[in-house]
Amino acid sequence: MTSQFQRTGLPCTILFVDVCGSTKIYEALGNARAQAVIAKSLGLLSQSATRNQGTVVKNIGDELMCTFSIAHDAAEAAVAMQRSVKQAVTLAELGVKSLAIRVGFHTGPVITRGADVFGDTVNVAARVVAHSKPGQVLITKQALRKLPKDANVRPVGSIQVKGKKGLVELFEVVWEPAELTQVKTIADTASDNIRLVAKFGETAIELGHNRPVLHMGRGDDNEFVIADPLASRMHARIEFRRDRFVLIDQSLNGTYLHRQGMAEITLRRDEIGLERSGQISLGKPIAAQPPELCVRFSIRRSR
Repeated sequence: MTSQFQRTGLPCTILFVDVCGSTKIYEALGNARAQAVIAKSLGLLSQSATRNQGTVVKNIGDELMCTFSIAHDAAEAAVAMQRSVKQAVTLAELGVKSLAIRVGFHTGPVITRGADVFGDTVNVAARVVAHSKPGQVLITKQALRKLPKDANVRPVGSIQVKGKKGLVELFEVVWEPAELTQVKTIADTASDNIRLVAKFGETAIELGHNRPVLHMGRGDDNEFVIADPLASRMHARIEFRRDRFVLIDQSLNGTYLHRQGMAEITLRRDEIGLERSGQISLGKPIAAQPPELCVRFSIRRSR
């Protein structure tokens, strides 16, 4: 029997774009108005993709997956997406006072089945957009190699992607000239003397220059698998950025953080820098969480 899958044999650029904070939009506006805002936003994003020779493969809730034959077209589309949403918000065309998107793309060989696209390139692109912040466009080194040499990009670090042996280098496409500043690469920073040790149960993981990301959640893809019904599949992550560690929430129920000497705070689709030591709880306050389901961390510096 002939397989329905067909390997294209040609590199393809996979772009994901996500409307940030959609949960808060639904809470603030109600289902009908929020759905209209999201639909109109996705319409603008789709137009930016097709006008730059892209194809919208699918709509996944508040996210679009697009393909491009040329990486430069994907970069042009990503910038157009950011600008179109910013303009629509400024002109009050979306019915909300603020709205942001995040974009990520990666280039590599893909597998197709009908109109859908699969494979390692798609998985990496999905990871890239998950690391992007509101208003940001992140790309991989493989995609960067396909862009013109004068492209406005800057390095932002490396991430680990499950199933990949090495680190995946990330770069930011600077789409607003005022934001273009000279930055040092990770190799140029004195970051080797700082590390974070995270502990969950009997497992301890050390983060730093060689291992910059730790994922936490209910799904088996996480390094720390936390079996709590209030935890999202991919709930939160700790990320090393040059000389500091950042806790990033990407969940429905929030991430609770207690840092040494400070009051507990709740993150909802946001991020915060980590200091000294503390505890992290997924989906509920630390006092309500069994100790064995809390993640403990400590940051250490060596001379």
